[in-house]
Amino acid sequence: MISNQTIQPGPANFLFIMDPAETLNLETETSLLLMQELIGRGHGVYWSQQEDLALVHDQPMGMVSRVSSADPLVLAGPAWSSLNRFDAVLVRKDPPFDTDYLQLTLILDYLDPGVAQFNEMKALRDFNEKMLPLRWPEFTPPTLISMNADQIERFAVEHRSLVLKPLNDCSGRGILKVDWDEQGDFRKQVSDALVGVDGKPRFLLAQKFLPAVSQGDKRVYLVNGKPLGMVNRIPQPGSYLANIHQGAESVPAQLSARENYIIRTIAPFLREHGIMLAGADFIGDYLTELNITSPSAVRQINQVSGEAVHVGIVDAMLEKIAHERCCDGRWDRAA
Repeated sequence: MISNQTIQPGPANFLFIMDPAETLNLETETSLLLMQELIGRGHGVYWSQQEDLALVHDQPMGMVSRVSSADPLVLAGPAWSSLNRFDAVLVRKDPPFDTDYLQLTLILDYLDPGVAQFNEMKALRDFNEKMLPLRWPEFTPPTLISMNADQIERFAVEHRSLVLKPLNDCSGRGILKVDWDEQGDFRKQVSDALVGVDGKPRFLLAQKFLPAVSQGDKRVYLVNGKPLGMVNRIPQPGSYLANIHQGAESVPAQLSARENYIIRTIAPFLREHGIMLAGADFIGDYLTELNITSPSAVRQINQVSGEAVHVGIVDAMLEKIAHERCCDGRWDRAA
């Protein structure tokens, strides 16, 4: 077990729950930027993975490794530790949000109340990032969520062109544009899309296709409900996929008046539910997604804006931790 002496804390200790290092896309990886900024300020940064965690009676435990550098990534040997020794826990696993991910959030429910969570586990569990915008339907395109082919086909007849998205994935994976046609060929596309990789039926999000996507899909990085930076992602010619992972071009962006209004409207909800870090996606002034699992694109925002968004994110996390310590007497908890 990691002892208090082994941890050798800086002002605060952060545990990042990550995907395996070899699977990270370094071109878009935001977590490593946050780690390096924290290390540079003298804070303790630690790494663990879903498969290394456990609930021992009522104590969340795990094999954790200290991160001495995030650029390049350098990890110390792992050691068994209580997760309640840390000041903050960040779940930075990418979707899919599957049964294992669900059970991970249930284990982390046993964190002490004073351990800051970015974002809170209950929010990760309760809110699907593709469905969450529908809490403000006046800001979203026409949308249907169903696993019934007839319902989606009727939706296609009504709107002519749809985008179909798996509910629990990310990075543009599995997104399909479907166009209604008189011959009914679109029905096979719908039928095929409703079957997951496991061969079982699944829910899909069907959304009216927005031609404005050719002008870009704007990612706005929100911290405590406030925009900290943004980037417009423009699809490759002939493509409707505006995801960086799908080859979209990153260009500078500004908020429109409507986007500002939408952000001000949704911000109280995000703060109320402990969603400190969110990536709001806009196409043609419509809110299409609210990414809350592991929102990224900070590297692209920094690149096109000349800003250092990760610095502001770290500032906000440290402010939250200072508040937690002040209010429950935890100044010496990790010492």
